[in-house]
Amino acid sequence: MIKRRNFLAGVPASALALSPWQHALAQQRWPNRPIKFVVPFPPGGPTDGIGRLVCLRLQEQLGQSFVVENIPGMGGSLGMGRLAKMPADGYAIGLAHTGTHGIGPNLYKNVGYDPKRDFTPIARLVDYVNVLVVNANAPYRSLADLLSAARANPGSINYGSAGNGSSNHLSGELLAMHAKVGLTHVPYRGSALALNDLLAGTLQFMFDAPNTSLPHLRSGKLRALATTGRTRHRLLPDVPTVAETLPGYEVIGWMGVVGPAGLPDAVQRQLEAELEKVLASPDMAERLAGLGLDAHFGDHNELTKTISTDLALWAGVIKAAGVKVD
Repeated sequence: MIKRRNFLAGVPASALALSPWQHALAQQRWPNRPIKFVVPFPPGGPTDGIGRLVCLRLQEQLGQSFVVENIPGMGGSLGMGRLAKMPADGYAIGLAHTGTHGIGPNLYKNVGYDPKRDFTPIARLVDYVNVLVVNANAPYRSLADLLSAARANPGSINYGSAGNGSSNHLSGELLAMHAKVGLTHVPYRGSALALNDLLAGTLQFMFDAPNTSLPHLRSGKLRALATTGRTRHRLLPDVPTVAETLPGYEVIGWMGVVGPAGLPDAVQRQLEAELEKVLASPDMAERLAGLGLDAHFGDHNELTKTISTDLALWAGVIKAAGVKVD
């Protein structure tokens, strides 16, 4: 009877250890330590919310810790400027969005980074739109009504925003350009303050996030006249788009993930694949909807095109409207 030999029994223990090059390779496998995730806004709000939600899912999928670092300031541009200067080793990535890669670079004289050259696009994650709302007691039943009033009395129609250069401010500037009317912008320190004045009847209208306006629409305190997307919003199917009155008008915000320029190709590809898995999870669409966002995965090529398109759009609006930051 032939006995089965244990092949490893006679092999020296030292031979079973990893060789120096194998050890180095194991050390280089990504990720093997915590990853910093820059959110260029304060804690709280939809931007921070999606950042933390994505980090939690990536942490579960990759088996490595993600540490959220909130770096607010300059509409998100301060945090992106810091990210651009971090090592491109896969251990520092961040949440980019319309403000940081479309508006900010056109708005600030020295934003501190080049939105194309200084980052590695990884993936587009979500879209969001604004909704044009008026006080329920206002006489405007449609966008056409509002624009007619603006034409009849130039400068008499005012609208609020989160501040100069914010997406809801620029949505109003783009509306004025397309409709060829004069509208008076009233900047606030945050959308919530503008919404309070709209509810009080101080403002004629504002562009707001659907999820924050929806409770007031349902209670009958506000009326929605239009949304800014390409198609009608799923939460407001009876509300027309601005483009149904002004063809060509469109404002779709986005959020995505980027790393510093020079991120290794293998890390970029792996992160892109992991983020696609995150958005494909069954409950993700519902979670994002709660933050007023719509899932829209796009690979690094799509994100690259999105950034270029946004830069061109907002460069034209900001220059034509003469928008300046305080």
